[in-house]
Amino acid sequence: MTHAEILSVGDEVVAGQVTDSNAAWLARRLTQHGIPVVAHAAARDVEAEIAEAVTRAAGRSDVVIVTGGLGPTPDDRTRRAVAEAAGADLVLDPPSLEHIRELFARRGVEMPRSNERQADVPEGADVLPNGLGTAAGFRVAVGRADVFVLPGVPEEMKAMFDAAVLPLLPQTRNAIATRVLRCFGMSESLIAETLAAEMDLDGTPQVAFLASQGTISVKFTASADTPDAALERIEPARARARGLLGDAVFGEGEDTLEQVVARLLASRGATLAVAESCTGGLVANWLTDVPGISEHFLEGLVAYSNASKTARLGVPEELFATVGAVSEEVARAMAAGVRERSGADLGVGITGLAGPSGGRAEKPVGTVHVAVAAASGVVHRELRLRGRRVQVKNRAAKHALNLVRLELERRDD
Repeated sequence: MTHAEILSVGDEVVAGQVTDSNAAWLARRLTQHGIPVVAHAAARDVEAEIAEAVTRAAGRSDVVIVTGGLGPTPDDRTRRAVAEAAGADLVLDPPSLEHIRELFARRGVEMPRSNERQADVPEGADVLPNGLGTAAGFRVAVGRADVFVLPGVPEEMKAMFDAAVLPLLPQTRNAIATRVLRCFGMSESLIAETLAAEMDLDGTPQVAFLASQGTISVKFTASADTPDAALERIEPARARARGLLGDAVFGEGEDTLEQVVARLLASRGATLAVAESCTGGLVANWLTDVPGISEHFLEGLVAYSNASKTARLGVPEELFATVGAVSEEVARAMAAGVRERSGADLGVGITGLAGPSGGRAEKPVGTVHVAVAAASGVVHRELRLRGRRVQVKNRAAKHALNLVRLELERRDD
Protein backbone atom coordinates (compact mmCIF):
# COMPACT_ATOMS: atom_id res chain seq x y z
CA MET A 1 0.00 0.00 0.00
CA THR A 2 1.19 3.51 -0.85
CA HIS A 3 1.92 5.72 2.14
CA ALA A 4 2.60 9.45 2.40
CA GLU A 5 4.35 11.88 4.73
CA ILE A 6 3.97 15.64 4.98
CA LEU A 7 6.83 18.02 5.80
CA SER A 8 6.11 21.68 6.60
CA VAL A 9 9.08 24.05 6.40
CA GLY A 10 9.43 27.30 8.31
CA ASP A 11 10.79 28.68 11.56
CA GLU A 12 7.36 30.14 12.30
CA VAL A 13 5.72 26.72 11.97
CA VAL A 14 8.23 25.01 14.27
CA ALA A 15 7.96 27.83 16.81
CA GLY A 16 4.15 27.65 16.81
CA GLN A 17 3.79 31.23 15.59
CA VAL A 18 1.47 30.07 12.79
CA THR A 19 -0.96 27.16 12.70
CA ASP A 20 0.01 24.48 10.21
CA SER A 21 -3.29 24.35 8.34
CA ASN A 22 -1.54 23.18 5.16
CA ALA A 23 -0.65 19.81 6.68
CA ALA A 24 -4.21 19.21 7.87
CA TRP A 25 -5.65 20.06 4.45
CA LEU A 26 -3.12 17.87 2.61
CA ALA A 27 -3.76 14.95 4.95
CA ARG A 28 -7.48 15.10 4.21
CA ARG A 29 -6.93 15.28 0.46
CA LEU A 30 -4.43 12.42 0.43
CA THR A 31 -6.73 10.26 2.54
CA GLN A 32 -9.63 10.96 0.19
CA HIS A 33 -7.39 9.80 -2.66
CA GLY A 34 -6.80 6.52 -0.86
CA ILE A 35 -3.24 7.26 0.31
CA PRO A 36 -2.87 7.06 4.10
CA VAL A 37 -0.69 9.69 5.77
CA VAL A 38 1.64 8.06 8.26
CA ALA A 39 3.50 11.10 9.59
CA HIS A 40 3.58 14.90 9.78
CA ALA A 41 6.84 16.73 10.44
CA ALA A 42 8.12 20.30 10.55
CA ALA A 43 11.60 21.64 9.89
CA ARG A 44 13.26 24.98 10.53
CA ASP A 45 14.59 27.13 7.69
CA VAL A 46 17.93 25.34 7.97
CA GLU A 47 19.14 23.66 4.78
CA ALA A 48 20.77 20.66 6.44
CA GLU A 49 17.73 20.00 8.63
CA ILE A 50 15.32 20.22 5.69
CA ALA A 51 17.49 17.86 3.63
CA GLU A 52 17.71 15.40 6.52
CA ALA A 53 13.94 15.49 7.08
CA VAL A 54 13.26 14.89 3.37
CA THR A 55 15.74 12.01 3.22
CA ARG A 56 14.25 10.42 6.33
CA ALA A 57 10.68 10.69 5.04
CA ALA A 58 11.64 9.40 1.59
CA GLY A 59 13.23 6.35 3.19
CA ARG A 60 9.94 5.35 4.83
CA SER A 61 7.19 6.45 2.47
CA ASP A 62 6.31 6.39 -1.21
CA VAL A 63 5.05 9.99 -1.40
CA VAL A 64 6.44 13.02 0.44
CA ILE A 65 4.72 16.41 0.26
CA VAL A 66 6.86 19.39 1.27
CA THR A 67 5.35 22.86 1.74
CA GLY A 68 7.00 26.20 2.40
CA GLY A 69 10.39 27.77 1.93
CA LEU A 70 10.02 28.60 -1.77
CA GLY A 71 10.02 32.39 -1.39
CA PRO A 72 12.57 34.82 -2.84
CA THR A 73 14.41 35.70 0.39
CA PRO A 74 17.68 34.19 1.68
CA ASP A 75 15.88 32.25 4.43
CA ASP A 76 13.86 30.29 1.83
CA ARG A 77 16.09 27.23 1.57
CA THR A 78 13.75 24.40 0.57
CA ARG A 79 14.82 24.23 -3.11
CA ARG A 80 18.49 23.77 -2.33
CA ALA A 81 17.81 21.36 0.53
CA VAL A 82 15.58 19.09 -1.56
CA ALA A 83 18.11 19.19 -4.41
CA GLU A 84 20.76 18.07 -1.91
CA ALA A 85 18.55 15.20 -0.75
CA ALA A 86 18.00 14.19 -4.40
CA GLY A 87 21.71 14.44 -5.22
CA ALA A 88 21.01 17.02 -7.93
CA ASP A 89 22.15 20.51 -8.84
CA LEU A 90 19.77 23.46 -8.94
CA VAL A 91 19.08 24.70 -12.47
CA LEU A 92 17.03 27.56 -13.84
CA ASP A 93 13.70 26.67 -15.45
CA PRO A 94 13.19 29.31 -18.19
CA PRO A 95 9.38 28.93 -18.50
CA SER A 96 9.02 29.49 -14.75
CA LEU A 97 11.19 32.60 -14.92
CA GLU A 98 9.13 33.95 -17.80
CA HIS A 99 5.96 33.31 -15.78
CA ILE A 100 7.35 35.31 -12.85
CA ARG A 101 8.31 38.20 -15.11
CA GLU A 102 4.84 38.25 -16.64
CA LEU A 103 3.21 38.37 -13.19
CA PHE A 104 5.24 41.43 -12.23
CA ALA A 105 4.61 43.06 -15.60
CA ARG A 106 0.85 42.66 -15.19
CA ARG A 107 1.09 44.34 -11.80
CA GLY A 108 3.11 47.19 -13.28
CA VAL A 109 5.98 46.50 -10.87
CA GLU A 110 9.64 45.94 -11.67
CA MET A 111 10.72 42.41 -10.73
CA PRO A 112 13.44 42.28 -8.04
CA ARG A 113 16.45 40.15 -8.93
CA SER A 114 15.79 38.00 -5.85
CA ASN A 115 12.61 36.58 -7.42
CA GLU A 116 14.68 34.85 -10.10
CA ARG A 117 15.62 32.16 -7.59
CA GLN A 118 11.96 31.11 -7.48
CA ALA A 119 12.47 29.63 -10.97
CA ASP A 120 15.27 27.31 -9.75
CA VAL A 121 14.49 23.58 -9.53
CA PRO A 122 16.60 20.44 -9.04
CA GLU A 123 18.02 19.15 -12.31
CA GLY A 124 15.74 16.46 -13.73
CA ALA A 125 12.72 17.53 -11.67
CA ASP A 126 9.23 17.88 -13.14
CA VAL A 127 8.09 21.49 -12.77
CA LEU A 128 4.64 22.08 -11.24
CA PRO A 129 3.30 25.41 -12.51
CA ASN A 130 1.96 27.96 -10.05
CA GLY A 131 -1.12 29.62 -11.50
CA LEU A 132 -1.60 31.96 -8.54
CA GLY A 133 1.89 33.04 -7.52
CA THR A 134 5.58 33.28 -8.36
CA ALA A 135 7.07 30.16 -6.74
CA ALA A 136 7.35 27.15 -9.04
CA GLY A 137 6.71 23.77 -7.46
CA PHE A 138 8.36 20.54 -8.58
CA ARG A 139 8.45 16.76 -8.30
CA VAL A 140 11.76 14.98 -7.84
CA ALA A 141 12.79 11.43 -6.94
CA VAL A 142 14.57 10.91 -3.63
CA GLY A 143 15.39 7.24 -3.34
CA ARG A 144 12.19 5.28 -4.00
CA ALA A 145 9.93 8.17 -3.09
CA ASP A 146 8.28 10.88 -5.16
CA VAL A 147 8.88 14.18 -3.38
CA PHE A 148 6.45 16.98 -4.28
CA VAL A 149 7.52 20.48 -3.24
CA LEU A 150 4.77 23.11 -3.01
CA PRO A 151 4.53 26.76 -1.91
CA GLY A 152 3.57 27.51 1.67
CA VAL A 153 0.91 30.08 0.72
CA PRO A 154 -2.31 28.07 1.33
CA GLU A 155 -4.21 29.26 -1.76
CA GLU A 156 -1.25 28.55 -4.04
CA MET A 157 -0.53 25.20 -2.40
CA LYS A 158 -4.12 23.96 -2.67
CA ALA A 159 -4.50 24.98 -6.30
CA MET A 160 -1.18 23.37 -7.25
CA PHE A 161 -1.96 20.17 -5.38
CA ASP A 162 -5.35 19.69 -7.03
CA ALA A 163 -4.25 20.70 -10.53
CA ALA A 164 -0.73 19.28 -10.74
CA VAL A 165 -0.09 16.79 -7.93
CA LEU A 166 -3.25 14.69 -7.80
CA PRO A 167 -2.92 13.49 -11.43
CA LEU A 168 0.63 12.28 -10.67
CA LEU A 169 -0.18 10.34 -7.50
CA PRO A 170 -0.31 6.55 -7.62
CA GLN A 171 -3.74 5.15 -8.37
CA THR A 172 -4.81 2.96 -5.47
CA ARG A 173 -7.56 0.38 -5.16
CA ASN A 174 -7.82 1.15 -1.47
CA ALA A 175 -10.54 3.81 -1.44
CA ILE A 176 -10.97 5.58 1.90
CA ALA A 177 -14.21 7.35 2.75
CA THR A 178 -15.09 9.54 5.69
CA ARG A 179 -18.26 11.05 7.07
CA VAL A 180 -18.47 13.54 9.92
CA LEU A 181 -21.33 14.39 12.26
CA ARG A 182 -21.09 17.87 13.78
CA CYS A 183 -22.46 18.16 17.30
CA PHE A 184 -23.07 20.87 19.89
CA GLY A 185 -24.56 20.87 23.37
CA MET A 186 -23.10 17.53 24.53
CA SER A 187 -19.60 16.99 25.86
CA GLU A 188 -17.14 14.82 23.97
CA SER A 189 -17.14 12.24 26.75
CA LEU A 190 -20.94 12.05 26.90
CA ILE A 191 -21.16 11.65 23.12
CA ALA A 192 -18.60 8.83 23.24
CA GLU A 193 -20.40 7.12 26.13
CA THR A 194 -23.78 7.45 24.41
CA LEU A 195 -22.49 5.82 21.24
CA ALA A 196 -20.39 3.18 23.01
CA ALA A 197 -23.45 1.96 24.91
CA GLU A 198 -25.17 0.99 21.64
CA MET A 199 -22.42 0.65 19.04
CA ASP A 200 -19.04 -1.05 18.51
CA LEU A 201 -16.64 1.88 18.22
CA ASP A 202 -13.59 -0.35 17.71
CA GLY A 203 -14.85 -2.14 14.60
CA THR A 204 -15.62 -0.98 11.08
CA PRO A 205 -16.01 1.87 10.44
CA GLN A 206 -13.45 3.46 12.69
CA VAL A 207 -14.93 6.19 14.91
CA ALA A 208 -12.95 9.17 16.19
CA PHE A 209 -13.88 12.27 18.18
CA LEU A 210 -12.53 15.81 17.89
CA ALA A 211 -13.48 18.71 20.18
CA SER A 212 -12.99 22.35 19.21
CA GLN A 213 -14.45 25.28 21.18
CA GLY A 214 -17.51 23.28 22.22
CA THR A 215 -18.15 21.75 18.79
CA ILE A 216 -17.65 17.97 18.69
CA SER A 217 -16.94 16.21 15.41
CA VAL A 218 -17.68 12.47 15.22
CA LYS A 219 -15.69 11.07 12.29
CA PHE A 220 -16.45 7.73 10.62
CA THR A 221 -13.76 6.21 8.38
CA ALA A 222 -13.82 3.04 6.30
CA SER A 223 -11.86 1.61 3.36
CA ALA A 224 -12.86 -0.65 0.51
CA ASP A 225 -12.08 -1.32 -3.13
CA THR A 226 -14.25 1.58 -4.30
CA PRO A 227 -15.46 4.85 -2.76
CA ASP A 228 -19.09 3.68 -2.95
CA ALA A 229 -18.25 0.45 -1.14
CA ALA A 230 -16.41 2.37 1.57
CA LEU A 231 -19.41 4.68 2.03
CA GLU A 232 -21.69 1.65 2.32
CA ARG A 233 -19.62 0.49 5.28
CA ILE A 234 -20.03 3.85 6.96
CA GLU A 235 -23.70 4.63 6.37
CA PRO A 236 -25.38 2.25 8.89
CA ALA A 237 -23.13 3.45 11.73
CA ARG A 238 -23.52 7.10 10.77
CA ALA A 239 -27.31 6.81 10.66
CA ARG A 240 -27.38 4.93 13.95
CA ALA A 241 -25.18 7.53 15.66
CA ARG A 242 -27.30 10.38 14.34
CA GLY A 243 -30.38 8.79 15.84
CA LEU A 244 -28.71 8.22 19.20
CA LEU A 245 -27.38 11.77 19.47
CA GLY A 246 -30.63 13.45 18.42
CA ASP A 247 -30.72 17.24 18.74
CA ALA A 248 -27.01 17.37 19.53
CA VAL A 249 -26.27 16.83 15.83
CA PHE A 250 -26.50 20.14 13.99
CA GLY A 251 -24.86 19.20 10.70
CA GLU A 252 -22.39 17.08 8.78
CA GLY A 253 -19.04 17.45 7.05
CA GLU A 254 -17.69 20.98 7.44
CA ASP A 255 -20.99 22.54 8.54
CA THR A 256 -20.83 25.42 11.02
CA LEU A 257 -23.66 26.55 13.26
CA GLU A 258 -24.02 29.83 11.38
CA GLN A 259 -24.31 28.00 8.05
CA VAL A 260 -26.96 25.67 9.44
CA VAL A 261 -28.90 28.59 10.97
CA ALA A 262 -28.75 30.43 7.64
CA ARG A 263 -30.14 27.38 5.80
CA LEU A 264 -32.92 26.97 8.35
CA LEU A 265 -33.86 30.64 8.15
CA ALA A 266 -34.08 30.32 4.36
CA SER A 267 -36.10 27.09 4.43
CA ARG A 268 -38.55 28.54 6.98
CA GLY A 269 -38.71 31.94 5.34
CA ALA A 270 -37.83 33.48 8.70
CA THR A 271 -35.88 36.58 9.75
CA LEU A 272 -33.51 37.15 12.65
CA ALA A 273 -32.13 40.07 14.66
CA VAL A 274 -29.48 39.89 17.37
CA ALA A 275 -28.73 42.00 20.46
CA GLU A 276 -25.31 41.21 21.93
CA SER A 277 -23.51 42.42 25.00
CA CYS A 278 -20.63 40.20 26.16
CA THR A 279 -20.11 38.63 22.70
CA GLY A 280 -19.50 42.06 21.18
CA GLY A 281 -21.06 41.37 17.77
CA LEU A 282 -19.54 37.91 17.28
CA VAL A 283 -22.85 36.27 16.35
CA ALA A 284 -23.59 38.97 13.78
CA ASN A 285 -20.06 38.68 12.40
CA TRP A 286 -20.35 34.93 11.90
CA LEU A 287 -23.78 35.18 10.32
CA THR A 288 -22.63 37.79 7.84
CA ASP A 289 -19.85 35.44 6.71
CA VAL A 290 -22.57 33.29 5.10
CA PRO A 291 -23.43 34.33 1.52
CA GLY A 292 -27.08 35.25 1.03
CA ILE A 293 -27.76 35.88 4.71
CA SER A 294 -28.91 39.45 3.99
CA GLU A 295 -32.35 38.15 3.05
CA HIS A 296 -32.89 36.76 6.54
CA PHE A 297 -30.58 38.59 8.96
CA LEU A 298 -32.08 42.02 9.58
CA GLU A 299 -29.72 43.61 12.09
CA GLY A 300 -27.21 43.13 14.87
CA LEU A 301 -26.84 45.50 17.80
CA VAL A 302 -24.02 45.57 20.35
CA ALA A 303 -25.68 47.02 23.45
CA TYR A 304 -22.74 46.94 25.82
CA SER A 305 -23.72 49.50 28.44
CA ASN A 306 -26.82 49.40 30.59
CA ALA A 307 -27.88 52.74 29.10
CA SER A 308 -27.67 51.30 25.60
CA LYS A 309 -29.73 48.27 26.60
CA THR A 310 -32.45 50.59 27.82
CA ALA A 311 -32.31 53.18 25.03
CA ARG A 312 -31.92 50.77 22.11
CA LEU A 313 -33.81 47.71 23.34
CA GLY A 314 -36.24 48.97 25.95
CA VAL A 315 -34.75 46.97 28.82
CA PRO A 316 -36.35 48.35 32.01
CA GLU A 317 -33.80 50.33 34.07
CA GLU A 318 -35.01 48.79 37.33
CA LEU A 319 -33.75 45.36 36.23
CA PHE A 320 -30.14 46.51 36.53
CA ALA A 321 -30.69 47.45 40.17
CA THR A 322 -32.74 44.38 41.12
CA VAL A 323 -31.23 41.45 39.18
CA GLY A 324 -28.24 42.97 37.36
CA ALA A 325 -27.28 43.22 33.71
CA VAL A 326 -26.15 39.58 33.66
CA SER A 327 -29.46 37.90 34.32
CA GLU A 328 -32.23 35.89 32.74
CA GLU A 329 -34.58 38.85 32.92
CA VAL A 330 -32.25 41.17 30.98
CA ALA A 331 -31.46 38.53 28.34
CA ARG A 332 -35.19 37.96 27.80
CA ALA A 333 -35.84 41.70 27.58
CA MET A 334 -32.97 42.13 25.08
CA ALA A 335 -34.30 39.33 22.87
CA ALA A 336 -37.86 40.62 22.95
CA GLY A 337 -36.72 44.21 22.43
CA VAL A 338 -34.59 43.55 19.36
CA ARG A 339 -37.31 41.35 17.86
CA GLU A 340 -40.01 43.98 18.35
CA ARG A 341 -37.96 46.95 17.18
CA SER A 342 -36.50 45.21 14.11
CA GLY A 343 -39.66 43.41 13.04
CA ALA A 344 -37.80 40.09 12.85
CA ASP A 345 -39.43 36.71 13.42
CA LEU A 346 -36.75 35.80 15.96
CA GLY A 347 -34.75 37.98 18.33
CA VAL A 348 -31.63 36.93 20.25
CA GLY A 349 -30.36 38.47 23.49
CA ILE A 350 -26.94 37.68 25.00
CA THR A 351 -25.51 39.08 28.23
CA GLY A 352 -22.73 37.70 30.40
CA LEU A 353 -19.42 37.96 32.22
CA ALA A 354 -16.55 37.15 29.85
CA GLY A 355 -13.88 38.00 32.46
CA PRO A 356 -11.22 37.90 33.59
CA SER A 357 -12.60 40.21 36.30
CA GLY A 358 -16.08 41.11 37.52
CA GLY A 359 -17.17 37.71 38.79
CA ARG A 360 -18.76 37.03 42.16
CA ALA A 361 -19.68 33.88 44.03
CA GLU A 362 -23.27 33.93 42.76
CA LYS A 363 -22.23 35.07 39.28
CA PRO A 364 -18.75 33.77 38.48
CA VAL A 365 -16.84 34.68 35.35
CA GLY A 366 -18.31 32.64 32.50
CA THR A 367 -21.91 33.19 33.56
CA VAL A 368 -23.87 33.94 30.39
CA HIS A 369 -27.60 34.26 29.74
CA VAL A 370 -28.93 33.64 26.22
CA ALA A 371 -32.53 34.13 25.13
CA VAL A 372 -34.43 33.70 21.85
CA ALA A 373 -37.75 35.50 21.40
CA ALA A 374 -40.40 34.33 18.94
CA ALA A 375 -44.12 34.90 18.49
CA SER A 376 -44.73 31.85 20.69
CA GLY A 377 -42.68 33.24 23.58
CA VAL A 378 -39.11 33.46 24.86
CA VAL A 379 -36.75 30.54 25.57
CA HIS A 380 -33.74 31.04 27.82
CA ARG A 381 -30.52 29.26 28.77
CA GLU A 382 -28.17 30.03 31.65
CA LEU A 383 -24.60 28.98 30.88
CA ARG A 384 -21.52 28.55 33.05
CA LEU A 385 -18.68 28.62 30.56
CA ARG A 386 -15.01 27.96 31.24
CA GLY A 387 -11.94 29.43 29.61
CA ARG A 388 -10.36 32.76 28.91
CA ARG A 389 -12.28 35.81 27.74
CA VAL A 390 -12.07 34.96 24.03
CA GLN A 391 -13.17 31.37 24.70
CA VAL A 392 -16.17 32.48 26.77
CA LYS A 393 -17.23 34.85 24.00
CA ASN A 394 -16.80 32.17 21.33
CA ARG A 395 -18.75 29.54 23.22
CA ALA A 396 -21.51 31.96 24.23
CA ALA A 397 -21.98 32.94 20.58
CA LYS A 398 -22.21 29.28 19.57
CA HIS A 399 -24.78 28.58 22.28
CA ALA A 400 -26.86 31.49 20.98
CA LEU A 401 -26.75 30.17 17.41
CA ASN A 402 -27.56 26.68 18.65
CA LEU A 403 -30.60 27.95 20.54
CA VAL A 404 -31.79 29.64 17.33
CA ARG A 405 -31.21 26.38 15.46
CA LEU A 406 -33.29 24.39 17.91
CA GLU A 407 -36.10 26.94 17.76
CA LEU A 408 -36.12 26.84 13.96
CA GLU A 409 -35.97 23.03 13.83
CA ARG A 410 -39.07 22.85 15.97
CA ARG A 411 -40.98 24.66 13.23
CA ASP A 412 -42.51 22.73 10.36
CA ASP A 413 -40.71 22.94 7.01
